[in-house]
Amino acid sequence: MNLNTTIDVEKNSLREVGSGLPQADAFHAGLAERWLHDHLQAIALAVTTAGFVARIVAANRSYFNPDEVLHYFMINEPSLLLAYKASLTNAHPPLLYLLLYLCHFAGHSDLALRLPSVLAGTAFCWFIFKWIQPLFGGPASLIALFVAAFSPTLIALSAEVREYALLLFCMAAALYFLERAFAEKSVSTMWRFSLFLYLAILSHYSAAFFVLTMGVYALATIADSECPRKIVSAWAMGQTGALAIYLFLYVTHISKIRNNLGVWATSFGITFFKFNQEGIFHFTGQNTWNIFQYMFPQRYVAAAVLTCFIAGVAFLFFRDFVFTSRKQVSRHIGIQLLVPFAAVWAAAIAGTYPFVASRHTIVLAPFAIAAASFVFAAICRQRLWAGLLVATLLMAVSNLYGITSEPGISKANQKRELMTDAVSYVHESIPKGDLILTDQESGLSLAYYYCGVEEPSFMSWSRAIFDQFSCQGHLIVPLAFWYLRPEGLAAPFEKVVGTHGLKPGDRVWIFQAGWGGNLIAQLPQQLAQFHCVTPRTFGQNITIVPLMVGSDLSPAPQAKCLN
Repeated sequence: MNLNTTIDVEKNSLREVGSGLPQADAFHAGLAERWLHDHLQAIALAVTTAGFVARIVAANRSYFNPDEVLHYFMINEPSLLLAYKASLTNAHPPLLYLLLYLCHFAGHSDLALRLPSVLAGTAFCWFIFKWIQPLFGGPASLIALFVAAFSPTLIALSAEVREYALLLFCMAAALYFLERAFAEKSVSTMWRFSLFLYLAILSHYSAAFFVLTMGVYALATIADSECPRKIVSAWAMGQTGALAIYLFLYVTHISKIRNNLGVWATSFGITFFKFNQEGIFHFTGQNTWNIFQYMFPQRYVAAAVLTCFIAGVAFLFFRDFVFTSRKQVSRHIGIQLLVPFAAVWAAAIAGTYPFVASRHTIVLAPFAIAAASFVFAAICRQRLWAGLLVATLLMAVSNLYGITSEPGISKANQKRELMTDAVSYVHESIPKGDLILTDQESGLSLAYYYCGVEEPSFMSWSRAIFDQFSCQGHLIVPLAFWYLRPEGLAAPFEKVVGTHGLKPGDRVWIFQAGWGGNLIAQLPQQLAQFHCVTPRTFGQNITIVPLMVGSDLSPAPQAKCLN
């Protein structure tokens, strides 16, 4: 459906909007529809602004998770070159680190460091509206905009120091400019598409699925249409540039961390297909449902969007076999919406990328939103007021009844006040000179919020782990694993005691904060000798436990506990 066809459809819908209503009601409904149509761009801008406000609020109400703290410490270097070298120890391309490095000169507050993601997430809303409008019409684009602006998952990802909001923004801009380049036969617009394609590649490695999708879609469009040679040449040169960027990333980054990729992927084991453990249809159905429930965190909304997505892709992909006059356009759009899901699914079958309900598959969100919005608009008979009502209802239900979008930490347990109270407790209740023991993720949070570390010398980038460090009169020792569990406490505790020459009766405090939840708070329940220990908890994700060195150098309750 091209732009002219879309406008004709919308004009027809204006005439039909009052069908079945009394004459006066039909007249007012037609006026309302016409007003919405005439002010669609202004409405879209207002919705985008409201999405920006929602992201600012979300960014300002929670403390950093461990990944966000790690991003900050990587760019907190004396020079951009050193920050870039530090970023090479993590599993992401360098673009966000560059933006954060430039941004942190303006301020070190949580909100200041999250601002690039907030702005990118807001821009994503606008560009997805601009991309869908000429494809499917005003109602579909307005529905898509509402979903993008007010989805709890997309708001959360836009309020974090992570790469995903930046990736989505670059993808949406690339989608928009590619459609314009083909429609207008514009070389300069094709180069804009290539620029945002490059930025997407430099944002996150999951962009590879997007690059594949756009390549297949562009080749299908070029093969079945009369594209000028200059457009084809500009596209081909842009693809060559994308290949060059991937070669650069492989040589400078991927080849140096690939031994760590297997370790980082262990938590996604269940999202890789196992031929000897489950049926492929069960794997596909279960994980597809989980992905949609992650992107649209309320089961009835997720079910509605998934159903509409399947119907939309099927209709667009096969419509050319029924309506031959729309052959080329419908087939190409169907390809564009289906290929990314097929690519991620195939990668999971091959065991190279997880088909998982998490931020790692958020690359699929624009295509899910587009296909579902197309069907919702059709159900609304291309009426803007009806589309607006449907989108508002969907997002209201998602926000009021949806589950958390961050696995392991709910919104209630990531309130800024909880971390502030925990840090105050450490400052006021742990005597100077006492050793504080943490796991890796908790050491990040403690360093950032308690120590206010300006010099990142306590980071060992060569091993990508924390070294021990001192601040405010305490020696803080992060253990060499991510989560500290009660049953795994004894051996590392005794090793730390021996290394630092602690004696029986010396005090050791355990600080835990992160996705693992209050694992160490379960110490009294899981190990009988700690039944009298009372962990101090701040929500369900921050715990402080007082212990002492026992006579055999093992962990023991403090002496007063034994009375």
